[in-house]
Amino acid sequence: MCSTTADSMITEINVINDVIISDHKPLSVTMNCKVLATHSADACINSDLRLPMWNTCDQFILSYYADYLDKLLQQVHLPFVALNGNYCPVLIDQFYNDILSCISKATGDCIPSRQHCNNDFNVPGWNTYVCEKHEAAREAYLCWLDARKPKFGLYFDRMKRSRATFKLALRYCKNHVEELKADACAESLFHKDPRKFWNSVYKLSNSKATCHVNSIGGASGAGNVTNMWKDHFQKLYSDNTDNKHIKNFQDKILASANRSANMPLLKVDDIVYAISNQKLGKAAGPDGICTEAFIYGGHRLQLYLCFLFNMFLLHGYVPEAFCQSTIIPLLKCKSGDLSDVNNYRAIALSNSISKILEYLLFAFIDSSDPSDHYQFGFRKNHSTAICTHVFKKTVNYYRQNGSHVFACFIDFNKAFDNVDFWLLFCKLIDSNDSCACFNATRLLAFWYSRQLMCVRWQNMCSAFFSVDKGVRQGGILSPFLFRFYIRDLITCITSMSIGCNFGYTKVNLLAYADDLVLLAPSWNALQTLIDAAAFAASKISMTFNTKKTVCMVFNPSSRGKLVAESFPAFTVCNCPLLFVNQFKYLGHIIDNSFSDDRDIAREIKALFTRTNVLCRRFKRCTCLVKLRLFRTFCLCLYDTALWTNFSSGTFNRLASCYSKCLKSFFGYPKYSSVTMMLFELGLPSFSTVIHNCAVSFTSRLAACDNVLVSCVSRLSM
Repeated sequence: MCSTTADSMITEINVINDVIISDHKPLSVTMNCKVLATHSADACINSDLRLPMWNTCDQFILSYYADYLDKLLQQVHLPFVALNGNYCPVLIDQFYNDILSCISKATGDCIPSRQHCNNDFNVPGWNTYVCEKHEAAREAYLCWLDARKPKFGLYFDRMKRSRATFKLALRYCKNHVEELKADACAESLFHKDPRKFWNSVYKLSNSKATCHVNSIGGASGAGNVTNMWKDHFQKLYSDNTDNKHIKNFQDKILASANRSANMPLLKVDDIVYAISNQKLGKAAGPDGICTEAFIYGGHRLQLYLCFLFNMFLLHGYVPEAFCQSTIIPLLKCKSGDLSDVNNYRAIALSNSISKILEYLLFAFIDSSDPSDHYQFGFRKNHSTAICTHVFKKTVNYYRQNGSHVFACFIDFNKAFDNVDFWLLFCKLIDSNDSCACFNATRLLAFWYSRQLMCVRWQNMCSAFFSVDKGVRQGGILSPFLFRFYIRDLITCITSMSIGCNFGYTKVNLLAYADDLVLLAPSWNALQTLIDAAAFAASKISMTFNTKKTVCMVFNPSSRGKLVAESFPAFTVCNCPLLFVNQFKYLGHIIDNSFSDDRDIAREIKALFTRTNVLCRRFKRCTCLVKLRLFRTFCLCLYDTALWTNFSSGTFNRLASCYSKCLKSFFGYPKYSSVTMMLFELGLPSFSTVIHNCAVSFTSRLAACDNVLVSCVSRLSM
């Protein structure tokens, strides 16, 4: 059956009789051979890894976990030498490792867990219909085997009947896969378990689109693709940095060394508050510890974390393991090219304990600036809709008063990834004279300069590599740090006396994170703003993406006040910028004719797309599950209150689209009454949905404390 060479390698063959999955008996073969590695990925994710199921724990289990962890922590030695101000990194590392070891042991011994399963061929309905019958068939088979395999009699009949019952149940599950998946959604809904419900939905919707991708960026095989991703991100984050900023930061630290002695210490109440604001159900970082382990850890854990974080701040030091994070490439567009590196975006999984520290540090470095009114990203009560609202109101104000409006939509090259964090920390120290900000910045500098990242792809993990630039992906502080980093750029533009004004308020720039738009009523004014923005961006190591940076001209409402039909191209660094008639700005289609018809057409297409996805994947679900899915995915019409200039025909097509989607998803005939259908389902009519969106948007505008929003709302009344 095999070659002589292969036969010589076999040392042992066993028949495994206690495994029953079919009529065939599995064989266990032991071979003596050398395996040649085909890739250099460091490690493979252990399939025997147990994942804690915190969502299944009741109060008794959580109390038992807290008591058990408290007993383990009592055995941890407190490093009083480091607490008294002596720099002892070895003791800090030992204290940190002891705390995490206690948490890991308590979690493994007290919290229910499940196996980390990578099998893509699980049988839906196994636990409900098959599991008990499989156990009975296995037990009957072993009894028949112990009785020396009789051909008739009690043992034979029992084995035969139990096996037939097992195979019948297995066949039923395989023939009713879609119904069983739908039942899983319904069951979690009936038990009012939102997390389990949406987990079932994501599994049913085939969210793991990259499971079977075998070739990306010219690399094939999981190991080679993992190493390709490692090289890609290492090149992206480990570019040459400006040593001038490193030296400048070190000089500032030495000049302000006496400020570290007056540092305010963290209190246990601060730790409790920070932990209480952490989110449940988040993925664990490289240390494998979930956020719930800290939330339910008890008072002694909070006390020890207070000691640990105070030592971090006092000495400006964190352990190496604390700095580790895992990068996971996520697919942007499932219908796009799965082998294209640019079709993926990266998220980073950080250790849960680092998120608690980041939350505490935010209170030390948080600050406000007048330029923040022009930044709508990463701020409470601000959104893309509010930013778009200010943009459209400003443009329309000039159009109605007989003026052109010139707009430039700026796109930066890898804005978050190209942040020079040494320059960022220099700015932080200069912006705040407090001891708390100084110590927090010093700690962040040590932390950022020793970041270690690895890439996880399918079942493989790459080696760790260092990071020399960029803000931490997924970090709690990262949004604020980036907003702080580009303050000087925003201030440079908004302090200029050119550009659009709304009343007495300057509105020549609007920013949402790294998406900037410049506004000016004349060609020369906008070109001046573009030049100033490019110069200010170069000072913070940011560059324009000239392929994606575009310009648009809005003509006055009155044709008699039209200056020209066309204008010269704008330039940035001697590169001409493209003029466009429409542009997708923060999710909305902006048309140079100022019509909302194309944005409504986008919403019609999106609504049909979402409904078709629901019909294809969840058509067999129960009505209750369908209602929840439809309310979540189809009633969220994207900020329809922004539509002010559209044709009645386009709007009627959206109303018709809403009715068609309802009938298609819930299985109503084509000519059935819409009123009767809405009454039976308990869903709102289209006019009610539009009205609710308008009321919701108005309330959000009222809750926003932005000066630009207040000015626009006041003058638009």
